[in-house]
Amino acid sequence: MGDRSGFALPAVLGILALTSLACATVWRMQWVNQQLLDVQSHLTRNQHIAEGALPLVVQDIVGFSATNSTTINAMPDSLTSLRHFAGTDAQTHAFYPTTAQERNKLQLRLGNAMCQAGICAPKTPVDLSAEQWHNLLNQSQPVSMADLPSSKISAFYWVEVWLNANVSELAGSPLFQTTLAVPSTPSPFIYRITVLVQDASSNPTSELSKIRPNTLVIQAIWSRATETTLTGQWHSWKLLV
Repeated sequence: MGDRSGFALPAVLGILALTSLACATVWRMQWVNQQLLDVQSHLTRNQHIAEGALPLVVQDIVGFSATNSTTINAMPDSLTSLRHFAGTDAQTHAFYPTTAQERNKLQLRLGNAMCQAGICAPKTPVDLSAEQWHNLLNQSQPVSMADLPSSKISAFYWVEVWLNANVSELAGSPLFQTTLAVPSTPSPFIYRITVLVQDASSNPTSELSKIRPNTLVIQAIWSRATETTLTGQWHSWKLLV
């Protein structure tokens, strides 16, 4: 009996150890799954916020004024309306061009910078990652806090202004991944919009996701039939990594 008792205690301890290990493994799996669900829920929410910001960017492009529900068509009297007027050669602000010549002027003002205040006129196609766009926050335009659901969420955007003459060249580029339908009397430009959303309310572990798991970047292409139309057409969109 003494020998059996001597073997029973180690056996019981071994079973307890295996049970504890199994419980720890199950707990670890549950924790990992919970972290992944948290990351996914934040990314989904941020994607909805980014998609909701796209119409606000279009309003900025067309010069829509929330105060009078019309396009801005008078002489500029504020920094906001300056975004739709080239101004004089002495001025240095970024603006949405209305002609190819004005786009050239915008490029000169931007100099070596890709964008200013969220308005971009790249000389050549660029395919930036989400992290690279994040590094260009100082060249972005912020979305008003009044248009965001939480003070812990911030959003920024950039609008690349491309000449419609480049559509045939750009449509086959991996930048666009679509075929654009060019109207018979098209607007001089097409616009590639990039929106970045940051969530400061939490910071999920980077071991389970990307470098910036609380940051999401979405990109879409928009065009309008003529230079003055307030509505347009969405051609494609994608999430950047």
